[in-house]
Amino acid sequence: MALPDFSEPGILLYYSIWLAALGLAAWRGGAPERTGAGFVAATFLVQSIAYGSVAPKFWEVDAVALLADAIGFVAFGALALNAKRIWPLFAAGLHLISLSAHFARQVEDDMVALAYATMSAVPTGVALLLIIFGTLLHQRRLKKSGEDLPWADFELWREFWRAPSKHYIDEHRMAFSRSWIGAPVATCGLLLICYCISALTIPETPEIAVGTVTALSAMGVASIAGGLWLHQRETAQHMTETKAFRDKWKFGVPMLQSAAG
Repeated sequence: MALPDFSEPGILLYYSIWLAALGLAAWRGGAPERTGAGFVAATFLVQSIAYGSVAPKFWEVDAVALLADAIGFVAFGALALNAKRIWPLFAAGLHLISLSAHFARQVEDDMVALAYATMSAVPTGVALLLIIFGTLLHQRRLKKSGEDLPWADFELWREFWRAPSKHYIDEHRMAFSRSWIGAPVATCGLLLICYCISALTIPETPEIAVGTVTALSAMGVASIAGGLWLHQRETAQHMTETKAFRDKWKFGVPMLQSAAG
């Protein structure tokens, strides 16, 4: 795939924001910010591979852009449900706007190509700004309170009634704070597999190079395997932390440690 034309101010601005968002998230972001940046990087890689044999198009539905926006919506939607953050919710909404652009392109033959390109690309750029904004807020919370839990704690509310102390609540938050990021990773891999199958079987689709299909299929299989492994690891860690918490706190009273221990 040819390099982007950085002489265009819009393209230069977009990739500058892209590099700033991914770099800042990797350097100073929490787990949700790094996860969001990872999804953006993975989507960019998918588009780069696919556009190696299929040129972008705006006079009809761009299947590659549709795939990327679908991956982004699934990924950021799952991140919004898991992360103890507000910005992934807006990022998921922006990718929904991008998906609606493909629907509008399909049903409206007179849609201006520039309008389609803008509706599809601009929300992704704004989502990058949200990653930067979320990273800065994460650092602000760390400086203010010394901690910033990454994942939502859905179990905590059912334990408030039996909480004997603030220490109990704090340990409960740490023990039950978890993520389900493995599931959307596997789902994104499944979307890649479905894209490759449709590109090979649906009539009147642009011819895609065998190398591109192979690379995307390999990424899909790796994403499914990695997502399932990540989910199993998260589940095992959650069960271990939960057992340790339950062993220490019995009926809301911390177990006394023996002198020998």
